[in-house]
Amino acid sequence: MEFKLPGGAFIGGHCGVQAVAVVAGISLTKAFRVFQEHCALARQGNWKGGTRYGDRVKVLDKLGVKYDKLDPAHTNGLTLQRFIKDVANPNHVYMVTTTGHVQLVRGGQVLDQGGVKEIAEFHGKRKRISFPVLRIDVAEAAEAFDIAEAQTFGLPLFDFQGGK
Repeated sequence: MEFKLPGGAFIGGHCGVQAVAVVAGISLTKAFRVFQEHCALARQGNWKGGTRYGDRVKVLDKLGVKYDKLDPAHTNGLTLQRFIKDVANPNHVYMVTTTGHVQLVRGGQVLDQGGVKEIAEFHGKRKRISFPVLRIDVAEAAEAFDIAEAQTFGLPLFDFQGGK
């Protein structure tokens, strides 16, 4: 997963659709189509991209994106800035829903329609978390690639028995 705006990105009220597109590794156009296929709100004729928490989870499941829900008792009510400082592991990617907005967090950076920004420069750093935070599982794909690459080049993975 690349921590950057997806293909076809544009400014607008579709932060949830964009967050799903980034973590699923698909274009924004494809993410819009999946939402329209699977979510009642998105099938309305005047839908411009607003999503609900349950719809985002449903689409993540349809796309096969693996995630864990963090315990809301440890995150709800925290500001985005406090979550990054006190809770978030800098090596993980999180989908965070704050009041009226959805963004992705990795390390001290936040990604939304405005691109990637450091938390200190992010306009919504003081917004409060309002739904369970999703920790996106991106390590599994990276680990599978590393093992496949090692096998391709004939590197021994578990052959070493020690020297005697």
